Amino acid sequence: MLRSKSKRDRIKELEEKRLGWAALPITERMAENEAVISRLFGKSDDLVIQTYPRESFSFMVVYLENMADRKQIEEFIVSPILNQVQEGVPAKKGWIQNTVSTSAGLKTAVHFADVADLIIRGGVALFMDGQSFAYTIPLTSWKSRTIEEPQSQTMVRGPREGFVEMIADNIPLLRRRISTPMLYFESLRAGKITQTKIVIGYIEGLVDKKVLNHIRSKLSMLETDKLFETGMLEELLKENKLTPFPVFLSTERPDVAASALTEGKVIIMMEGTPFCIIAPATFWAFFQAAEDYYQNYDIASLVRIIRLIAYAIGLAFPAAYIAVTTFHQELIPSELLISLAAQREGVPFPAFVEALLMEVIFEILREAGVRMPRPVGSAVSIVGAIVIGESAVAAGLVSPAIVIVVSLTAISSFVAPYYSFSGASRLLRFLLMVIAATLGIYGMIIFFIALVIHLASLTSAGVPYFQPFAPFSLDQQKDGFLRMPLWMTNTKLYKRIQKKQESGGSA
Repeated sequence: MLRSKSKRDRIKELEEKRLGWAALPITERMAENEAVISRLFGKSDDLVIQTYPRESFSFMVVYLENMADRKQIEEFIVSPILNQVQEGVPAKKGWIQNTVSTSAGLKTAVHFADVADLIIRGGVALFMDGQSFAYTIPLTSWKSRTIEEPQSQTMVRGPREGFVEMIADNIPLLRRRISTPMLYFESLRAGKITQTKIVIGYIEGLVDKKVLNHIRSKLSMLETDKLFETGMLEELLKENKLTPFPVFLSTERPDVAASALTEGKVIIMMEGTPFCIIAPATFWAFFQAAEDYYQNYDIASLVRIIRLIAYAIGLAFPAAYIAVTTFHQELIPSELLISLAAQREGVPFPAFVEALLMEVIFEILREAGVRMPRPVGSAVSIVGAIVIGESAVAAGLVSPAIVIVVSLTAISSFVAPYYSFSGASRLLRFLLMVIAATLGIYGMIIFFIALVIHLASLTSAGVPYFQPFAPFSLDQQKDGFLRMPLWMTNTKLYKRIQKKQESGGSA
């Protein structure tokens, strides 16, 4: 009995066939070129092959329907060539460059790999009988989303522009904010099937070369069949695969990405998603928001402290409630202890089951609110939380105190500026609740010691995750846990650019 091929084996076989056909050179015979194109794209219904046979001159236009603009093809390519054929111009050397109206992006290709790559991305291939090369012309027709305010990182004061799914639209948003020729962009493709375009951005002379080379090396060694979003790329680029903490910042705000570039960091953009990756990232960077720099430094420092406190509440408050009420009642004031005992009278579950039940219910409501249609999602999550909380207390399943604990925990979990970072606390919260229910406060202390050790061992693009505290850097404290006044910060970008210009442009 023959064993069926695995998915990876089938992909590898198809990839070898595709590479074999793509490596073939373009011939002078148009019929052979048409046959190779048909093999490359199979029996795809959206493949358009239009041949124009003439007695003195024949040519062929190949493109994908709805990917290339058919109107522009007829207006700028087919009609001008047919007019020149009637006038007998094709005998002249270099006539095609003067004929095609959109010759700005006109290139030549001698292998089918280059032709297929452009056709897939909305271009047009022009084959001519008797010529062993093809002309490629970019005439994409797909529509991109208009630039609008980001939904995941809202703010009261600041720019309202956000990245979109097209890299070609995102790069100008950065160029407008950083007017220096030393802002470089490098592109590559990843994903054996998807061949997704990835762009690396950095400022030459300011970027850390070790970080840049580390990212280049990681991207060049990617082994994956598909890439659709930067979240998939983040997981593949992680050095430590077992940590729940994100080691890269993810943003859809151009001002945040531009600020990271001026700090010597690297950004990674991907076609098809408005989110870009910032590397390296530190633990403390997830408590910093773009709005911190658009308001006074003392207010920004206070807000950062509040975010850190809120994160601690979101992580440890339910576990602390379980540990104190179960093992360490002596830590509770007498009046509060009597009140809690009165509330828990008649509740059939211990504190751990009570807290776990409410946390699971809230997580279900949170996911329901996210997945449901927007007009009803927020209403269902809010009303559902209120109704279920009151009903659970009235039925005697939980005490009123645990409703307060879970509500405050839920609100605190939304304070973090980056949604991906709050996901780690959601996961660790349940683990900490189990530890608190078995080992009490002592178990929580052991957990936090292990957590700090784990965080200190992480790296982001080769940079310690716990910088600037481990290892300690006094200079970076100006914009670490607190934000110092802007006049105290070092204008490192200007000084390094000026130094490079004075040295004659050498790095």
